[in-house]
Amino acid sequence: MSYEEIYNSKLMSAEEAVKAHIKSGDKICLGGLSIADKVLSAVINDVKAGNLEDISFYGNMSTDPIGLDDKDIPKDKFRYYAFFNGANERAGAANGVVTNVPLHLSRTEDYFTFVDPDVAVVPMTPPDEHGYCNIGPAGYSPSQINHSKKIIAQINKYMPRVYGSSHNYHVSEIAAFVENHNDAVVPPSAPPSPLEEKIASYILERIPDGACIQLGIGGTANAVGYGLKDKKHLGIHSEMYTDSMAYLQSIGAVDNSQKTFMPGLSVAGFAFNTEQTNKFINNNPKVYFTPYHYVNDIRNIAANDNMISINTSLSIDLMGQLCSESIGYRQYSGSGGQVDYIRGATLSKGGKSFIAVSSVANTKNGPVSKICLSLAEGSTVTTLRAETMYVVTEYGCVNLQFCDIPTRAKKLISIAHPDFRDELTFEAKKKGLIY
Repeated sequence: MSYEEIYNSKLMSAEEAVKAHIKSGDKICLGGLSIADKVLSAVINDVKAGNLEDISFYGNMSTDPIGLDDKDIPKDKFRYYAFFNGANERAGAANGVVTNVPLHLSRTEDYFTFVDPDVAVVPMTPPDEHGYCNIGPAGYSPSQINHSKKIIAQINKYMPRVYGSSHNYHVSEIAAFVENHNDAVVPPSAPPSPLEEKIASYILERIPDGACIQLGIGGTANAVGYGLKDKKHLGIHSEMYTDSMAYLQSIGAVDNSQKTFMPGLSVAGFAFNTEQTNKFINNNPKVYFTPYHYVNDIRNIAANDNMISINTSLSIDLMGQLCSESIGYRQYSGSGGQVDYIRGATLSKGGKSFIAVSSVANTKNGPVSKICLSLAEGSTVTTLRAETMYVVTEYGCVNLQFCDIPTRAKKLISIAHPDFRDELTFEAKKKGLIY
Protein backbone atom coordinates (compact mmCIF):
# COMPACT_ATOMS: atom_id res chain seq x y z
CA MET A 1 0.00 0.00 0.00
CA SER A 2 1.10 3.57 -0.66
CA TYR A 3 1.37 5.92 2.27
CA GLU A 4 -1.79 7.70 1.04
CA GLU A 5 -3.69 4.41 1.14
CA ILE A 6 -2.41 3.62 4.62
CA TYR A 7 -3.35 7.12 5.80
CA ASN A 8 -6.85 7.00 4.32
CA SER A 9 -7.50 3.52 5.71
CA LYS A 10 -6.89 4.87 9.24
CA LEU A 11 -8.66 8.21 8.83
CA MET A 12 -11.69 8.52 11.13
CA SER A 13 -13.62 10.88 13.38
CA ALA A 14 -12.45 11.62 16.91
CA GLU A 15 -15.31 9.56 18.32
CA GLU A 16 -14.44 6.60 16.07
CA ALA A 17 -10.77 6.79 17.05
CA VAL A 18 -11.62 6.77 20.75
CA LYS A 19 -14.03 3.85 20.36
CA ALA A 20 -11.53 1.82 18.32
CA HIS A 21 -8.34 2.48 20.23
CA ILE A 22 -9.05 3.57 23.82
CA LYS A 23 -10.45 1.33 26.53
CA SER A 24 -11.18 1.64 30.23
CA GLY A 25 -8.04 1.64 32.35
CA ASP A 26 -5.86 3.19 29.65
CA LYS A 27 -3.01 5.56 30.42
CA ILE A 28 -3.05 8.29 27.77
CA CYS A 29 -0.25 10.75 26.93
CA LEU A 30 -1.31 14.12 25.59
CA GLY A 31 1.93 16.04 25.07
CA GLY A 32 1.55 19.69 26.00
CA LEU A 33 0.91 23.23 24.75
CA SER A 34 -0.99 22.63 21.46
CA ILE A 35 -2.72 19.32 22.14
CA ALA A 36 -5.04 17.02 20.22
CA ASP A 37 -8.05 18.77 21.71
CA LYS A 38 -10.72 17.18 19.49
CA VAL A 39 -9.72 13.61 20.38
CA LEU A 40 -9.03 14.32 24.05
CA SER A 41 -12.38 16.08 24.44
CA ALA A 42 -14.01 12.96 22.96
CA VAL A 43 -12.26 10.84 25.60
CA ILE A 44 -13.54 13.07 28.40
CA ASN A 45 -17.05 13.00 26.92
CA ASP A 46 -16.97 9.19 26.94
CA VAL A 47 -15.85 9.24 30.59
CA LYS A 48 -18.75 11.56 31.45
CA ALA A 49 -21.16 9.30 29.54
CA GLY A 50 -19.99 6.23 31.45
CA ASN A 51 -18.45 4.56 28.40
CA LEU A 52 -14.93 4.77 29.83
CA GLU A 53 -13.57 4.65 33.36
CA ASP A 54 -10.25 4.59 35.18
CA ILE A 55 -8.75 6.86 32.51
CA SER A 56 -5.43 8.59 33.25
CA PHE A 57 -3.93 11.49 31.26
CA TYR A 58 -0.22 12.31 31.40
CA GLY A 59 1.22 15.56 30.09
CA ASN A 60 2.17 19.14 30.83
CA MET A 61 0.86 22.67 30.31
CA SER A 62 -1.77 22.79 27.58
CA THR A 63 -2.89 25.85 25.64
CA ASP A 64 -6.03 24.22 24.20
CA PRO A 65 -8.98 23.75 26.60
CA ILE A 66 -10.52 20.28 26.79
CA GLY A 67 -13.05 20.89 29.55
CA LEU A 68 -10.97 20.09 32.63
CA ASP A 69 -13.13 22.51 34.62
CA ASP A 70 -16.31 20.58 33.77
CA LYS A 71 -18.00 19.67 37.06
CA ASP A 72 -19.63 16.65 35.43
CA ILE A 73 -16.33 14.77 35.03
CA PRO A 74 -16.54 11.86 37.51
CA LYS A 75 -13.54 12.35 39.75
CA ASP A 76 -13.31 8.66 40.60
CA LYS A 77 -13.00 7.69 36.91
CA PHE A 78 -10.56 10.26 35.53
CA ARG A 79 -7.25 11.77 36.60
CA TYR A 80 -4.77 13.99 34.76
CA TYR A 81 -1.18 13.80 36.02
CA ALA A 82 0.54 17.03 34.92
CA PHE A 83 4.22 17.74 35.38
CA PHE A 84 3.78 21.44 34.59
CA ASN A 85 0.62 23.46 35.17
CA GLY A 86 -0.84 26.22 33.03
CA ALA A 87 -4.22 27.91 33.29
CA ASN A 88 -6.11 24.81 32.09
CA GLU A 89 -4.35 22.53 34.57
CA ARG A 90 -4.92 24.99 37.42
CA ALA A 91 -8.63 25.02 36.56
CA GLY A 92 -8.62 21.22 36.51
CA ALA A 93 -6.83 21.10 39.86
CA ALA A 94 -9.51 23.35 41.35
CA ASN A 95 -12.05 20.91 39.91
CA GLY A 96 -10.31 17.95 41.55
CA VAL A 97 -9.25 16.10 38.40
CA VAL A 98 -5.65 17.33 37.92
CA THR A 99 -2.71 16.56 40.18
CA ASN A 100 0.93 17.57 39.87
CA VAL A 101 3.92 15.30 39.38
CA PRO A 102 7.19 16.93 40.54
CA LEU A 103 9.63 16.39 37.67
CA HIS A 104 12.79 17.94 36.27
CA LEU A 105 12.30 17.88 32.51
CA SER A 106 15.64 16.13 32.03
CA ARG A 107 13.96 13.05 33.57
CA THR A 108 11.05 12.77 31.10
CA GLU A 109 12.45 9.64 29.45
CA ASP A 110 12.77 7.91 32.82
CA TYR A 111 9.32 9.12 33.83
CA PHE A 112 7.52 7.66 30.82
CA THR A 113 9.45 4.43 31.15
CA PHE A 114 7.91 4.29 34.61
CA VAL A 115 4.40 5.29 33.42
CA ASP A 116 4.36 2.70 30.58
CA PRO A 117 1.51 4.46 28.69
CA ASP A 118 -1.04 2.75 26.49
CA VAL A 119 -1.88 5.48 23.97
CA ALA A 120 -0.27 8.74 22.83
CA VAL A 121 -2.79 11.26 21.51
CA VAL A 122 -0.85 14.08 19.86
CA PRO A 123 -1.04 16.67 17.07
CA MET A 124 0.99 16.07 13.90
CA THR A 125 1.47 17.51 10.44
CA PRO A 126 0.02 15.73 7.41
CA PRO A 127 2.41 13.12 5.95
CA ASP A 128 5.16 14.30 3.62
CA GLU A 129 5.95 12.70 0.26
CA HIS A 130 7.67 9.83 2.09
CA GLY A 131 4.71 9.19 4.41
CA TYR A 132 6.17 10.79 7.54
CA CYS A 133 4.11 12.97 9.86
CA ASN A 134 5.96 15.49 12.04
CA ILE A 135 5.13 16.43 15.64
CA GLY A 136 6.38 20.01 15.25
CA PRO A 137 8.36 21.75 18.00
CA ALA A 138 7.26 19.44 20.80
CA GLY A 139 10.20 18.18 22.86
CA TYR A 140 7.85 16.89 25.55
CA SER A 141 6.18 14.43 23.14
CA PRO A 142 8.86 11.99 21.88
CA SER A 143 9.29 10.21 25.22
CA GLN A 144 5.53 9.88 25.52
CA ILE A 145 5.07 8.63 21.95
CA ASN A 146 8.02 6.25 21.96
CA HIS A 147 6.87 4.54 25.17
CA SER A 148 3.20 4.25 24.15
CA LYS A 149 1.75 1.07 22.70
CA LYS A 150 -0.19 2.97 20.02
CA ILE A 151 -0.49 6.48 18.58
CA ILE A 152 -3.53 8.53 17.61
CA ALA A 153 -2.51 11.56 15.53
CA GLN A 154 -4.68 14.65 15.24
CA ILE A 155 -3.61 16.08 11.89
CA ASN A 156 -3.27 19.85 11.45
CA LYS A 157 -1.91 21.18 8.15
CA TYR A 158 -1.04 24.50 9.81
CA MET A 159 1.52 22.96 12.18
CA PRO A 160 5.15 23.79 11.34
CA ARG A 161 7.30 20.87 10.23
CA VAL A 162 10.63 21.03 12.05
CA TYR A 163 14.02 19.37 11.99
CA GLY A 164 14.69 17.21 15.01
CA SER A 165 16.06 13.98 16.40
CA SER A 166 12.73 12.27 17.19
CA HIS A 167 10.07 14.22 15.36
CA ASN A 168 9.04 12.13 12.33
CA TYR A 169 6.62 9.19 12.49
CA HIS A 170 5.62 7.09 9.50
CA VAL A 171 1.92 6.55 8.78
CA SER A 172 2.48 2.82 9.28
CA GLU A 173 3.40 3.49 12.95
CA ILE A 174 0.19 5.36 13.70
CA ALA A 175 -3.07 3.64 14.70
CA ALA A 176 -5.54 6.36 13.72
CA PHE A 177 -5.70 9.78 12.09
CA VAL A 178 -8.19 12.49 12.98
CA GLU A 179 -8.12 15.66 10.90
CA ASN A 180 -8.64 19.00 12.63
CA HIS A 181 -7.01 21.83 10.68
CA ASN A 182 -6.71 24.85 12.95
CA ASP A 183 -4.76 27.97 12.01
CA ALA A 184 -5.14 29.68 15.40
CA VAL A 185 -1.86 30.84 16.93
CA VAL A 186 -0.75 32.01 20.35
CA PRO A 187 -0.42 35.82 20.47
CA PRO A 188 3.13 37.14 20.78
CA SER A 189 4.43 38.17 24.18
CA ALA A 190 3.49 41.65 25.34
CA PRO A 191 6.29 44.24 25.05
CA PRO A 192 8.47 44.32 28.18
CA SER A 193 7.55 46.90 30.80
CA PRO A 194 10.08 49.59 31.84
CA LEU A 195 10.66 47.60 35.05
CA GLU A 196 11.42 44.45 33.07
CA GLU A 197 13.72 46.42 30.78
CA LYS A 198 15.58 47.67 33.86
CA ILE A 199 16.04 44.16 35.24
CA ALA A 200 17.18 42.95 31.83
CA SER A 201 19.80 45.70 31.61
CA TYR A 202 21.74 44.22 34.54
CA ILE A 203 21.81 40.85 32.81
CA LEU A 204 22.67 42.13 29.33
CA GLU A 205 25.85 43.81 30.56
CA ARG A 206 27.06 40.44 31.84
CA ILE A 207 26.52 38.49 28.60
CA PRO A 208 29.56 38.37 26.32
CA ASP A 209 29.67 37.97 22.55
CA GLY A 210 29.73 34.27 21.65
CA ALA A 211 27.60 33.25 24.63
CA CYS A 212 25.12 30.37 24.40
CA ILE A 213 21.65 31.40 25.57
CA GLN A 214 18.73 29.78 27.38
CA LEU A 215 15.64 31.87 28.06
CA GLY A 216 12.66 31.08 30.24
CA ILE A 217 9.12 32.43 30.10
CA GLY A 218 8.28 36.02 31.03
CA GLY A 219 8.69 39.66 30.20
CA THR A 220 12.23 39.99 31.54
CA ALA A 221 13.47 37.01 29.51
CA ASN A 222 11.75 38.59 26.51
CA ALA A 223 13.51 41.90 27.21
CA VAL A 224 16.86 40.11 27.45
CA GLY A 225 16.21 38.28 24.20
CA TYR A 226 15.50 41.37 22.13
CA GLY A 227 18.19 43.29 24.04
CA LEU A 228 20.84 40.93 22.63
CA LYS A 229 20.39 42.27 19.09
CA ASP A 230 23.80 43.99 19.05
CA LYS A 231 25.74 40.96 20.33
CA LYS A 232 27.77 38.82 17.95
CA HIS A 233 28.08 35.07 17.34
CA LEU A 234 25.53 34.02 19.92
CA GLY A 235 24.39 30.43 20.21
CA ILE A 236 21.17 28.84 21.42
CA HIS A 237 20.73 25.75 23.59
CA SER A 238 17.39 26.20 25.31
CA GLU A 239 14.38 24.28 26.54
CA MET A 240 12.23 26.95 24.84
CA TYR A 241 12.80 28.55 21.43
CA THR A 242 11.28 32.05 21.65
CA ASP A 243 10.14 34.77 19.28
CA SER A 244 13.17 36.78 20.35
CA MET A 245 15.45 33.87 19.40
CA ALA A 246 13.84 33.68 15.96
CA TYR A 247 14.47 37.41 15.63
CA LEU A 248 18.10 37.18 16.76
CA GLN A 249 18.77 34.31 14.38
CA SER A 250 17.05 36.08 11.48
CA ILE A 251 19.28 39.19 11.86
CA GLY A 252 22.50 37.18 12.33
CA ALA A 253 23.14 37.96 16.01
CA VAL A 254 22.71 34.22 16.54
CA ASP A 255 24.85 32.16 14.17
CA ASN A 256 25.86 29.33 16.56
CA SER A 257 29.40 29.56 15.20
CA GLN A 258 31.10 29.55 18.61
CA LYS A 259 29.06 26.81 20.24
CA THR A 260 31.14 24.00 21.65
CA PHE A 261 28.23 21.53 21.62
CA MET A 262 26.30 20.97 18.39
CA PRO A 263 27.84 24.00 16.67
CA GLY A 264 25.95 25.59 13.79
CA LEU A 265 22.54 24.68 15.22
CA SER A 266 20.07 26.33 17.55
CA VAL A 267 19.07 23.42 19.76
CA ALA A 268 15.74 23.59 21.59
CA GLY A 269 13.00 21.52 23.19
CA PHE A 270 9.81 23.35 22.26
CA ALA A 271 8.34 26.55 20.90
CA PHE A 272 5.05 28.29 21.49
CA ASN A 273 2.65 28.31 18.57
CA THR A 274 3.24 31.96 17.57
CA GLU A 275 3.12 33.24 14.02
CA GLN A 276 6.65 34.68 14.07
CA THR A 277 8.31 31.56 15.45
CA ASN A 278 6.28 29.17 13.29
CA LYS A 279 7.35 30.95 10.11
CA PHE A 280 11.01 30.87 11.10
CA ILE A 281 11.28 27.26 12.28
CA ASN A 282 9.16 25.70 9.52
CA ASN A 283 11.51 23.44 7.49
CA ASN A 284 14.51 25.38 8.85
CA PRO A 285 17.50 23.04 9.20
CA LYS A 286 19.35 25.55 11.41
CA VAL A 287 16.85 25.11 14.25
CA TYR A 288 16.97 21.60 15.68
CA PHE A 289 14.43 20.28 18.18
CA THR A 290 15.23 17.40 20.51
CA PRO A 291 13.39 15.61 23.34
CA TYR A 292 13.58 17.14 26.80
CA HIS A 293 15.77 14.36 28.13
CA TYR A 294 18.43 15.50 25.64
CA VAL A 295 18.15 19.28 25.49
CA ASN A 296 17.78 19.46 29.29
CA ASP A 297 20.52 16.96 30.05
CA ILE A 298 22.88 18.80 32.40
CA ARG A 299 25.90 17.28 30.66
CA ASN A 300 24.79 18.59 27.26
CA ILE A 301 23.99 22.03 28.67
CA ALA A 302 27.38 22.24 30.40
CA ALA A 303 29.16 21.20 27.19
CA ASN A 304 28.37 24.67 25.85
CA ASP A 305 31.05 27.16 26.91
CA ASN A 306 29.74 30.51 28.19
CA MET A 307 26.29 29.03 28.80
CA ILE A 308 23.87 31.72 30.00
CA SER A 309 20.68 30.58 31.75
CA ILE A 310 17.92 33.13 32.46
CA ASN A 311 14.87 32.13 34.50
CA THR A 312 12.53 33.59 37.07
CA SER A 313 11.07 32.81 40.47
CA LEU A 314 7.99 33.61 42.52
CA SER A 315 9.87 34.23 45.76
CA ILE A 316 13.37 33.98 47.24
CA ASP A 317 14.31 33.63 50.88
CA LEU A 318 17.35 35.28 52.43
CA MET A 319 19.39 32.08 52.15
CA GLY A 320 18.84 31.94 48.39
CA GLN A 321 16.20 29.20 48.19
CA LEU A 322 13.94 29.70 45.17
CA CYS A 323 10.22 28.97 45.05
CA SER A 324 9.43 29.08 41.34
CA GLU A 325 6.32 26.94 41.01
CA SER A 326 3.84 27.21 43.88
CA ILE A 327 1.92 29.85 45.78
CA GLY A 328 1.93 28.34 49.22
CA TYR A 329 0.46 24.87 48.84
CA ARG A 330 -1.20 25.69 45.49
CA GLN A 331 0.70 24.37 42.49
CA TYR A 332 1.04 27.19 39.98
CA SER A 333 3.42 25.87 37.30
CA GLY A 334 6.20 23.28 37.68
CA SER A 335 9.90 22.84 38.27
CA GLY A 336 10.30 22.54 34.50
CA GLY A 337 13.89 22.93 33.40
CA GLN A 338 15.00 25.60 35.84
CA VAL A 339 17.21 23.30 37.92
CA ASP A 340 18.56 21.54 34.82
CA TYR A 341 19.75 24.81 33.31
CA ILE A 342 21.01 26.35 36.55
CA ARG A 343 23.14 23.27 37.13
CA GLY A 344 24.26 23.06 33.50
CA ALA A 345 25.19 26.74 33.27
CA THR A 346 27.06 26.56 36.57
CA LEU A 347 29.16 23.67 35.27
CA SER A 348 29.79 25.34 31.91
CA LYS A 349 33.16 26.95 31.26
CA GLY A 350 32.42 30.67 31.70
CA GLY A 351 28.75 29.90 32.37
CA LYS A 352 26.33 32.03 34.40
CA SER A 353 22.80 31.46 35.66
CA PHE A 354 20.44 34.34 36.40
CA ILE A 355 17.18 34.46 38.35
CA ALA A 356 15.31 37.59 37.35
CA VAL A 357 12.43 38.90 39.49
CA SER A 358 10.67 42.14 40.19
CA SER A 359 11.21 43.11 43.80
CA VAL A 360 7.51 43.27 44.74
CA ALA A 361 4.37 41.24 44.10
CA ASN A 362 1.18 43.30 44.12
CA THR A 363 -1.41 41.19 45.92
CA LYS A 364 -4.99 41.85 47.03
CA ASN A 365 -3.53 42.62 50.47
CA GLY A 366 -1.06 45.12 49.10
CA PRO A 367 2.58 44.91 47.96
CA VAL A 368 4.64 41.97 49.20
CA SER A 369 8.40 41.62 48.90
CA LYS A 370 9.46 38.70 46.70
CA ILE A 371 12.70 38.63 48.67
CA CYS A 372 11.60 37.36 52.07
CA LEU A 373 12.94 36.16 55.37
CA SER A 374 11.54 32.69 54.73
CA LEU A 375 9.32 31.16 52.09
CA ALA A 376 5.60 31.10 52.81
CA GLU A 377 4.14 27.97 54.39
CA GLY A 378 3.69 25.24 51.79
CA SER A 379 6.03 26.84 49.25
CA THR A 380 7.95 24.44 47.05
CA VAL A 381 11.73 24.82 47.05
CA THR A 382 12.45 24.50 43.33
CA THR A 383 16.13 25.43 43.42
CA LEU A 384 18.37 24.77 46.41
CA ARG A 385 20.28 27.65 47.96
CA ALA A 386 23.67 26.14 47.09
CA GLU A 387 22.76 26.24 43.38
CA THR A 388 21.54 29.83 43.10
CA MET A 389 24.04 32.11 41.35
CA TYR A 390 22.97 35.56 40.14
CA VAL A 391 19.74 37.12 41.43
CA VAL A 392 18.50 40.25 39.67
CA THR A 393 15.79 42.78 40.48
CA GLU A 394 15.20 46.31 39.23
CA TYR A 395 17.53 47.43 42.05
CA GLY A 396 20.60 45.50 40.96
CA CYS A 397 22.31 42.16 40.46
CA VAL A 398 24.10 40.07 43.11
CA ASN A 399 26.06 36.84 42.87
CA LEU A 400 25.36 34.42 45.72
CA GLN A 401 27.74 31.69 44.58
CA PHE A 402 29.96 30.46 47.43
CA CYS A 403 28.67 33.16 49.83
CA ASP A 404 27.97 32.37 53.48
CA ILE A 405 24.49 32.96 54.90
CA PRO A 406 25.08 36.46 56.37
CA THR A 407 26.62 37.64 53.09
CA ARG A 408 23.76 36.13 51.08
CA ALA A 409 21.17 37.84 53.27
CA LYS A 410 22.88 41.23 53.00
CA LYS A 411 23.27 40.94 49.24
CA LEU A 412 19.64 39.98 48.73
CA ILE A 413 18.40 42.76 51.01
CA SER A 414 20.46 45.24 48.96
CA ILE A 415 18.35 44.49 45.86
CA ALA A 416 14.99 44.22 47.66
CA HIS A 417 12.51 47.07 47.35
CA PRO A 418 13.67 49.95 49.62
CA ASP A 419 10.38 49.89 51.51
CA PHE A 420 11.16 46.38 52.81
CA ARG A 421 14.91 46.58 53.47
CA ASP A 422 14.80 47.76 57.07
CA GLU A 423 12.21 45.16 58.03
CA LEU A 424 14.18 42.39 56.30
CA THR A 425 17.39 43.49 58.05
CA PHE A 426 15.67 43.61 61.47
CA GLU A 427 14.12 40.14 61.03
CA ALA A 428 17.34 38.67 59.64
CA LYS A 429 19.28 39.88 62.69
CA LYS A 430 16.53 38.65 65.01
CA LYS A 431 16.73 35.14 63.49
CA GLY A 432 20.52 35.06 63.48
CA LEU A 433 20.97 35.18 59.70
CA ILE A 434 22.94 38.41 60.01
CA TYR A 435 25.26 39.02 62.97
